[in-house]
Amino acid sequence: MLLDGGEEVYAHLKQRLGIDTGQTTVDGQFTLKEVECLAACGMGPVFQIREKYYMHLTNARVDEIIDELSK
Repeated sequence: MLLDGGEEVYAHLKQRLGIDTGQTTVDGQFTLKEVECLAACGMGPVFQIREKYYMHLTNARVDEIIDELSK
């Protein structure tokens, strides 16, 4: 279950990356996994890339993060 606006952000992330849950982008840079809990309920939507947590996500913020990591 996705909480605190997570459904919209998750749908945007899947569309932006062109993959679904459990898949990896063609360039091998991103794999999308849905997890049960990141222990950040009050800071959602949240995702984790490697050891870093990204909190209070919006679709625009997701785009900024993906753009930065794709450089």
